[in-house]
Amino acid sequence: MRSLRFCCLLLMLVLCPMLTFAGPNHPKILIIYDMEGVSCVTHYEMLWVERPSEYAKGRECLTSDVNAAVRGLVAGGAGPIWIQDGHGSGNDKEPDFLVDKMDPHAKFDFRDHDFDPYNTGIDASVDAIICMDMHAHANADGFMAHTVTDRISYKINGVEFTETHIVALSAARFGIPVIMVSGDQVLRDELKPDFPELEYAQVKKAINRASAEPLPPAEVTKNIEEAAKRAMQKFLAGAFRPYYLPPPYDFQLGFQNWQQAGGAATAPGVLRDGELGVRYRASNFIEGYALSLDALRRSSDSMQVLIRILSQDPAGKKISRPTQRHLLDPLANSRQSASLHATWPKARAKNPLLRRQLAWVPGRKAFEPLPLCTEV
Repeated sequence: MRSLRFCCLLLMLVLCPMLTFAGPNHPKILIIYDMEGVSCVTHYEMLWVERPSEYAKGRECLTSDVNAAVRGLVAGGAGPIWIQDGHGSGNDKEPDFLVDKMDPHAKFDFRDHDFDPYNTGIDASVDAIICMDMHAHANADGFMAHTVTDRISYKINGVEFTETHIVALSAARFGIPVIMVSGDQVLRDELKPDFPELEYAQVKKAINRASAEPLPPAEVTKNIEEAAKRAMQKFLAGAFRPYYLPPPYDFQLGFQNWQQAGGAATAPGVLRDGELGVRYRASNFIEGYALSLDALRRSSDSMQVLIRILSQDPAGKKISRPTQRHLLDPLANSRQSASLHATWPKARAKNPLLRRQLAWVPGRKAFEPLPLCTEV
């Protein structure tokens, strides 16, 4: 009898680890994509819905890149794969990704409410994230290099942040690592110091901020599939850790001119930091990130021009403060801010206002991008 109990106990010790590993053995992966790092995108018109023929080419390549990642993840042992739009092309009818051409192993993350893919789009149901077709940080020589907008530099605790950093630190609150990224060689080199274990797929060579040379399509597909497969295998082996920066978080935003910095400094708790910068501290990253979006909206040249015009006219003074309060003050609240994001009927990613420098005229139905600056 004693030997029988011993055998049962031994059997349980052998089987229990196998049973508990069944869930994590097929992890849920979230793919967040941008478009500046798409393999064939070599000029900005390919990112903008108002240039239909060029934009269509960009969408095809985006879809091909993401599908290659899906195939690699599946080959590496992934479970459910969800795809989420992280780009703001101005397309308010459908995602930039061609859902009808999506790999059948993946699902697109449609939602019935507004969300920010770098914040509220991430939750604890995800096991790991890959960031597809990303770009270098502001003030770098990467193709279409910027951080959130093309106007700023974005530092936290002294670290120059890319948008991949933003995703990674946002995901870290749930213990989720970023395990793979694709883009140009400049972003690859920027990520190495902070993400030494990261798998990276180079898909093109940046010449400067305005131009790039794509790699051959077959090489792009191979690079992405192999990087995704390696990333998945390494994740299953426990090789990744969430990105960590110790709080509090010291945010430093740098701008092109003093007017932009002055506008950003009107956000609650944000102080001037020299002629072209602002600075503030936050106890947690998400609060600090939300405040940075508020400060960036307030830094809009167009918004500052509108307010200055109103304030210099006797009749305008009567409405300048109510206008400023109506347009800017609600943005201090992150929940109200999120509700202002542009949306598709069932889903939406980030507000195009935060994707590139914009001209805005009262009464106009859409935002119209200004030519991107080649130097910041």
